[in-house]
Amino acid sequence: MGEGEGETGALRQAFPSDRDRSGRSFGERELEYLREVLESGALNSNGGRFVPRFEAAFAQALDVRAALACNSGSFAVQACLAALDLPPGSEVVTSPITDFGAIAALHFAGLRPRFCDVDPETLMPTCATLEAAISPQTSAVIVTYLFGRAFDIRDLVARCAARGIDVVEDAAQALGACASGQRPGTMGVVGAFSFQQSKHITCGEGGAVVTQRSEVARRARLYINKAWPYGEADPDHEFIAPNGRLSELQAAVVLAQLERLEGFVARREASARAFLDSLAGGCEELSFPALDAGDRHSFWRIHLVAAPTLDIDEVARRANARGLPCQAHYIGRPAFALRALRDAGHRERIEDFPGVARGLAHCLVVPWNERIEEAHAARLGAELAVLVRDCRR
Repeated sequence: MGEGEGETGALRQAFPSDRDRSGRSFGERELEYLREVLESGALNSNGGRFVPRFEAAFAQALDVRAALACNSGSFAVQACLAALDLPPGSEVVTSPITDFGAIAALHFAGLRPRFCDVDPETLMPTCATLEAAISPQTSAVIVTYLFGRAFDIRDLVARCAARGIDVVEDAAQALGACASGQRPGTMGVVGAFSFQQSKHITCGEGGAVVTQRSEVARRARLYINKAWPYGEADPDHEFIAPNGRLSELQAAVVLAQLERLEGFVARREASARAFLDSLAGGCEELSFPALDAGDRHSFWRIHLVAAPTLDIDEVARRANARGLPCQAHYIGRPAFALRALRDAGHRERIEDFPGVARGLAHCLVVPWNERIEEAHAARLGAELAVLVRDCRR
């Protein structure tokens, strides 16, 4: 226990939360940009300057040809699929450990999710598990990165391309990360990002599509804009599409955030390392999956793998009671076990996905943000190590 704290007392220093200002970094730059938008009177992206400015800055930051802003990360996945113009009714291989919005995007596009297994250590799919799930009906593969970690998919992209299969990267949780020196979201045909409240940079809700292919970029932009080709000669609605635009107010905030992204990630790295070092010094039952050479973790969350001898539900209960928020089992159940997908006809069994079953059974996820100080993080690691010793089966 920490000095001066009782058995069930909360930690002295409140844990910064990404749900409010304690764990979010807004300042004068955001206010300056918002003031510019309001003074211009143009709040819609089609008449404003900040959405184009953000798109150009985001494309430059990721070294891609095009970045298209939209209203959420879920919509970004939807726009990626629309941009590829995949055959209706075809299958898209994807992970069952993902946000529901990414699965809903498939159904909105008239596509069928085909689920793959995952690495139980990272909860992410691997090139091998993704390829193993490919069938003759597969038209695309979605690679889902989790927690601020990514992996090198260049060989997978090449093999899929040889079979006429496109690769989409859902990098909503991996902004600022690297895999073998490659930025997630830029290795496949098209990538999706999120700027929701908890993400590395935020404007409350928001997203972006990135690609190196001009034809994919054009179709994604059309989809975000009701399929109306703004600025082109003889415009007309080219296909059925919704309105997924980001507003100028949101773009002003997320542009100011983007300008400080590297500092945010560096602070997350430093505090996460202090936490992990302190935890490792006090217990062996919780481990952090090792990174490969050339990888960078941007620590959207800290994902820990528990030994089978540890009761992680009890660890989570006690940690939350003491002021360290954490979640056992992450999402709790895979996507194919959700009511909406069961009602849609999915009958997959978790027993057929051993990596999913093992990974969810033994994972503990700690929320993280750039406002957590290194000294506080070290104390949290030490506190968690004490709790673990009391929760062995």
